[in-house]
Amino acid sequence: MSLPRHILGGVTWFITRRVTRRHFLLRPDADGTVQQIYWYCTAVMAAKFGIELHAVQMLSTHLHEVLTDMRGVLPSFLGQRNRLVANAVKVHRNWPEEVFQRAAASCVQLHGADAVLKEIGYTLANVVDAGLVEHPEQWPGVTVSVNDIGERIIEVERPSVYFDPENPQWPERVSIRITMPPALIETFGAKAKEVLVSSVHAAVERAREAARSAGRFVKTSAAKLCKVPITRQSTGFSPFGSRNPTFATGGNNEMATKARAERKQFHELYRRALDALKKGITDIPFPSGTWRWARELLPDWLLGGAASGSKPPEGHSPERPLRSVSVESRTRRPLAANDVAGSRLWPSRMRRFSPADAALTVGPTSTEGTQGRRLRSDPLIF
Repeated sequence: MSLPRHILGGVTWFITRRVTRRHFLLRPDADGTVQQIYWYCTAVMAAKFGIELHAVQMLSTHLHEVLTDMRGVLPSFLGQRNRLVANAVKVHRNWPEEVFQRAAASCVQLHGADAVLKEIGYTLANVVDAGLVEHPEQWPGVTVSVNDIGERIIEVERPSVYFDPENPQWPERVSIRITMPPALIETFGAKAKEVLVSSVHAAVERAREAARSAGRFVKTSAAKLCKVPITRQSTGFSPFGSRNPTFATGGNNEMATKARAERKQFHELYRRALDALKKGITDIPFPSGTWRWARELLPDWLLGGAASGSKPPEGHSPERPLRSVSVESRTRRPLAANDVAGSRLWPSRMRRFSPADAALTVGPTSTEGTQGRRLRSDPLIF
């Protein structure tokens, strides 16, 4: 079972998303089309979900972003933004398969200014470390310079591919501001920009020295980088079993101790609520920041108790067992029991509980005649 996601508003994240099989699908275009696709999709969805972007660099096989999720809706933003990018890239590249790898994006919660400085430096120095350019500003793809942070507003027109100009949800022109991370403003105040510039310059210099030591010299011009075949695959892979951290503190031990304690407490409260729910007890709320149960499966009144501001249906008993989730099947074959128990159904195929769903006993799963219908199964195994 995967660990629960802890999604809170006002949190700064370091995001990494990789292309399927390390193909060069995100390779920058000489005419700027792929770059335009990224900026347009990100600007539209950032405005929709309240995301503040601080730093980004998109290489041919992956992208890094440092951003702040102001409303606590990061999974929704990433899901919809990445879907738009993938669909537009598929049309633009005439690519028949998936664009992003099936593994989930890496989302690292950044605690404190030290972590933010380190990850912004890593993001902007990435192309230098790879030996692609001498300076980050020379990269022809999606990137920002350290001087852009807190200053620049990027305006972009709607791409000519994929987006319907007749659809009002795709405006002709959008903009996105590259903002200063809140943690840096809180810690350094008016000197935040000076500290950030110094930190990024040091990170770039370290990356340059590392590239030279490893023999990764700049061998081609930026113009030639835009002509690399998209079917080419990167030969560098992360070691199997390498760590995929959930939070970072930039080497600040005091902050790391605090972050571990907060995460441990969240997991304990989450497990307590989930174990109670499995027994049909509904008066133990899930902790603040719970995502899947809070946003996709359960009603508001079942999550925060009285604090949620909503009430259970009339006649509901906190100790009455729950009825199962109703799942809308969109597959072309009858669903088997392990489709549900094994979590192979996408959240988009589920509907949220209604108050009427919360008062019946759990029954066995039936797999007969399920094609095109709703399948009832135990909601507590997802």
